[in-house]
Amino acid sequence: MASIILLTIAISIIYLLTNHVRGLRQNVLAAKKSGIHYIVVPVFFMERWWLVGHRLLFPLLKKLPPSWTRWVDFTLPEFTYDYSHEVFKRVRHDTFLTVSPGGICMYTCEPAAIAQITTRRNDFPKPTHIYTSVDIYGKNVVSTERDIWRKHRKATSPPFTEKNNHLVWNESIRQAQAMLTSWVGDDGKGNRTVDRLMDDTMRLSLNVISAAGFGRKMDWPTPETESREDESGYVDPSKIKNEDRDIDPGHKMSYTYAIHCLLDNILLQFLMPRWLLSRLPGVTPKKANEAYHEWGNYMRELVMNKKADLEAGKAPNDTNDILTLLVKQQLVNTDAKAKGQLTESEILGNMFVLILAGHETAANSIHFSAVYLALFPDSQRRLQKDLDQIFAGKPPSEWDYDRDLPQLFGGMAGAVLAEELRLVPPVTGIPKSTMEGVGPQKLAVEDKECLVPANTYISLCTGAAHRHPGYWPTSKPRLAGGHTAHPVANIDNDLEEFRPERWLISDTADGTTVTADGLPVETLAKEDGLGVNESSDTSDRLFKPIKGAYLPFSDGYRACLGRRFAQVEVLAVLAVLFQNYSVELAVDKYATDAELEKMNDDEKAEIWHKAAEDVRELLLNGLGVIITLQIRKGTVPFRFVPKGQEKFPDNVDEIWKRNHSDQISETGVPGWRSWAGTPKKRGGSGVSDQGI
Repeated sequence: MASIILLTIAISIIYLLTNHVRGLRQNVLAAKKSGIHYIVVPVFFMERWWLVGHRLLFPLLKKLPPSWTRWVDFTLPEFTYDYSHEVFKRVRHDTFLTVSPGGICMYTCEPAAIAQITTRRNDFPKPTHIYTSVDIYGKNVVSTERDIWRKHRKATSPPFTEKNNHLVWNESIRQAQAMLTSWVGDDGKGNRTVDRLMDDTMRLSLNVISAAGFGRKMDWPTPETESREDESGYVDPSKIKNEDRDIDPGHKMSYTYAIHCLLDNILLQFLMPRWLLSRLPGVTPKKANEAYHEWGNYMRELVMNKKADLEAGKAPNDTNDILTLLVKQQLVNTDAKAKGQLTESEILGNMFVLILAGHETAANSIHFSAVYLALFPDSQRRLQKDLDQIFAGKPPSEWDYDRDLPQLFGGMAGAVLAEELRLVPPVTGIPKSTMEGVGPQKLAVEDKECLVPANTYISLCTGAAHRHPGYWPTSKPRLAGGHTAHPVANIDNDLEEFRPERWLISDTADGTTVTADGLPVETLAKEDGLGVNESSDTSDRLFKPIKGAYLPFSDGYRACLGRRFAQVEVLAVLAVLFQNYSVELAVDKYATDAELEKMNDDEKAEIWHKAAEDVRELLLNGLGVIITLQIRKGTVPFRFVPKGQEKFPDNVDEIWKRNHSDQISETGVPGWRSWAGTPKKRGGSGVSDQGI
């Protein structure tokens, strides 16, 4: 019996090894025929055992000679963002393949290659198998391809209209004012530390999407409501008095709690089968499963009620939320339904991906904009000066979408948003493929015709493309060597640093920004009824990168539907926050308010620099991806103070550099933290033309 078991194990091992060798041989041959530079690695990065357990293998891999483990860098999730453009310099190519027994991956930061791929959507489709987890309510525009995608695209693009953007504008202003008041107090003094600004921007974005997407307005929590928040930061309806409940009849959770709880436990929703999640012990799985059902029921009721109102003629003609417009499409006529209108489950599926992807994208942009503006006060002052010109002191209640948004979009506010998205794109690698029966595809790579092998996973490396020194305006680094500023990429320029001024191409003699006369025209390409926005991601009064160099919202037919939705929201919020207030790094960790009051500028610069280094370390080594790229290993504390009452001088970083000029090394820039836990320095790559 034992001999049979051993023989079975031996045969299984031989079978697996044989398959691996055969697979590697076939993939290497395909890579050689492609004409694209390739690197041989032993692991396909998308294999689940590697994605889940690669960090557990690090202690063992560290014991091996470094020459044996160079491949590890090229199999880590998000390695092209973590290592930035430097990884492409290491392999000496802007497009390359990694070849393993389990498959072939292509990575590119080459704008010309990216433009070809995003334009040829049938030749390079989205690998939809990696998006099945987002189908928890129904198929949607994100998780489908080809004819099914076309149906979703035709249905979901019309609701993203200028009328809806007006709704986004007004609701964003309302929510931003409430959020700002919660930070600075009713007296407006702002003498308090905001520890978890990201949580609040997430709440704001959810509230905006709820109103503009579903037609359901949500108010900012009051101090009484906040006192009832649970450990995850959301209100437990069981703690609300009967007369204060917002739980609708027939529900166990309030709408607000259901949506927060659903998103707070999104990984459980993605990873656990529904039958298993409902049976797991503990409070969290139970809450997650209940939130899934509750939010779904709320949305079904919204669809049913909107449909009934529309059929009875009770719905207001000026209702512009996205859900109402989708339901209207269902009711156009019965023939339209037969030709591919969305089912109710598909409407729910699309509403879910809108709220999943949309709220994090906008919330991240607001949060990171605040982080960078706190680190670079001179850029913040320029933004405030531009806001003074645009609004001339008018309160938000007097702002006008048609008059004011174009100026925000084409001025310093638009430049801040564009620069933040350049540094922190929502998706670090946009997935494409030659999978699903597409076959090999011709592609011009580095000015020569190549052949992308069949069954290749493709990553359009946004972070590296956004930092490619060949395609962006650059200046000398503002941060002196020795600071924790960026990885070893671009040490001779400022592309790893926040400088929104690089986008301003129309400056007047006195240094003020000339704002745009209008938004980019919403140019729609037509293909079988598909409306695809081909307008620029930025105002035509700002620097325009070449096609393929800047794609925070992707590009082509698969570009983000909610791009203008997010832009309107973020610009409105930034205008509210910075019209009358400044954001500063909170230095509570290093000094009390009383101690800070007694300091001179040099002493303040020392304290500020310590806090700034903490933030730069988080930006360098503390980011991670679950749905979108966020700070995962800590938080940044802020203070919002009335404009003109800032605690630190605008040139605080320059003061510190002046006082420490003898200690600053121009070559002492720290590298990224490698998988081995030690800094990687710029130097020999160890990567030959034949691969590792």
